[in-house]
Amino acid sequence: MPEYLAILPLAVGIGIVLGALGSGGAILALPLLVYGAMLPVRQAVAVSQLVVGTAALVGALLQWRSGRLEWKEVLIFGAAGMPATKLGSILADQIEPRVLMLCFAGLVMLAGLRMFQKAGDSSVGKSRVGVSILAGAIVGVLTGLLGVGGGFLLVPALIAFGGLDARRATATSLPVIAVNSLTGAVQQSAQWGAVLGLALSFLGATLVGTFVGLRMGQGASELKLKQALGIVLISVGLVVGVVNLRGV
Repeated sequence: MPEYLAILPLAVGIGIVLGALGSGGAILALPLLVYGAMLPVRQAVAVSQLVVGTAALVGALLQWRSGRLEWKEVLIFGAAGMPATKLGSILADQIEPRVLMLCFAGLVMLAGLRMFQKAGDSSVGKSRVGVSILAGAIVGVLTGLLGVGGGFLLVPALIAFGGLDARRATATSLPVIAVNSLTGAVQQSAQWGAVLGLALSFLGATLVGTFVGLRMGQGASELKLKQALGIVLISVGLVVGVVNLRGV
C-alpha cells in the first residue's frame, strides 16, 4: 500500500474546512504534501493547486444552488487573479525551495492570526472596485507562488471591499479560488501529472471532506471553527518555519 495513503484522512480534514468556512484549511495542503507525502516543494505546489482548485470548484457549484454567489465580485477578483497566478508561478521558479517554505510559514501564521482575531467580526464594508482588483491580484500571486487558495485573504477582502456579509463572502470566494488555483494547475500539469495517483487520491479525499464541510457549515459554530483553525495554522507555521530555519 502506498505510504501516502496515511495522509488521506488529513486531506479529508482540509476539505471539511474548505467546505465549512471557504478559507484557511486549503493552505495546509502544501506542508502535508511536502512533509507527509515527501514531495519536492514545486511538485507539492502543483498538486496543491489541482486539489484546492477542484475542491473549490465543486464547492462553488453547490453554493451556486444556494443563491449566495455574487458574480460581480467573482468576475472582479477572478479577472485580477488569473494573470497574477502566472506571475506567481514565474517567481516560484526563481526562488530556492527552502525560502519558499519560509515564506509559506510566515503566510500561514498570518492567516492563523487573522482567522483567530477576526473570528467574531461581523462588520461589512462598502464595495470598492479598485481595492478589490488589487486584493484579487495579490491572492493570485500567492496562489501561483505557494499553491494556496487564498481564501483566508479573499473572504475578509470580499467583506471589507466587496460589501458582502460573511456567508456570501464565503460562498463567493470559492469560484475565485477555483479559477486561480486551476489556472496554476494547468500551467504546472507536468508536475502533478508525474504523481497522478497521489494527486487523484488526495483530491478524492479532499472532495469527500468538502461535501461534509458544506453540511457542517450550515449548523456548526463558525466562531469556534475559525478560532480552532487559527490555532492550528499558527502552530503549523511555527513548525514549518523552525524546520526550514535549521537548514539556513
